[in-house]
Amino acid sequence: MSILEHQFIPYRVEYRLGRGRVLVFAPHPDDEVLGCGGAIMRHVAGQDPVRVILCTDGALGLPPDHPPPIETRRQESRAAAQVLGYGEPIFWDWPDRGLIYGEPLIAQIQEAIADWPADLVYAPSCWEVHPDHLNLALACAEAIRRCERPIQLVFYEVGVPLWPNLLLDITDLSARKKQALECFASQMLQQDYSRQIAGLNAFRSYTLGPEVKAAEGYRVLSREALNAPPWDRLRLDSEEGLKDLAESLRLPCPPAEGAASSVPQLALRLEVQRLERELAAIRGSTSWRLTAPLRWLKRALSNRSRMGR
Repeated sequence: MSILEHQFIPYRVEYRLGRGRVLVFAPHPDDEVLGCGGAIMRHVAGQDPVRVILCTDGALGLPPDHPPPIETRRQESRAAAQVLGYGEPIFWDWPDRGLIYGEPLIAQIQEAIADWPADLVYAPSCWEVHPDHLNLALACAEAIRRCERPIQLVFYEVGVPLWPNLLLDITDLSARKKQALECFASQMLQQDYSRQIAGLNAFRSYTLGPEVKAAEGYRVLSREALNAPPWDRLRLDSEEGLKDLAESLRLPCPPAEGAASSVPQLALRLEVQRLERELAAIRGSTSWRLTAPLRWLKRALSNRSRMGR
């Protein structure tokens, strides 16, 4: 079998991702700019209605002695929104590092999609390693899978490069994207995210010719694709399903192997989360509370036995 370059990565540049209503889910304030700031500006320029939802409060992204972190992050996001031109972001205020994959998050995403009937939904990709990013990616995929109308899921990249099937030219938007990122002064004190994301966007131009200086990488999936192999395994109902997804993504071309290599780790992390939820449920149950004296007595007898040796 002969494998050609375009099977690894797009060699064709795009200038927009489609038309229609746009809904962007960002795990933290600034991810909407880091991951898809260029796409947002393209949609705004094309007069597509854009709504951005910031899912967590971002409170852990600031040192303890900093002024009120939640309000700081909100002010920074509002300033960045003005640069991008989409208006006012919506704040859900889940706790930072507290986005948990499950029905509450999926249902809230479904309600947001129903309230703003989007044609394109942007979310962090399933290759992300930050738990808030990953859980939001999987919850968005599941919410769209349950929708009864055509919606495109657009995965964007922040902390980990994804396996793209679309590269968006943002050469003419790079300066504005940098300006929007500089609104997050509290974050730039900790990491030079502006330089790092500029490096990623420059790398994405590698296959696009000398006239393209910067691009954003995306993985675009239809609702139908999410219900077909291998993406139908992109859910948390089965560790075996995640392993199947990893195996499927290893074919037919090598980049998928690297992209999928984190899936077994994902399965392990998600299994830990599942067991932690089950343990919390057990400890909160009536039977656990009623048997507490027996466990105390067992420990006391064990300690007494050891002391008598």
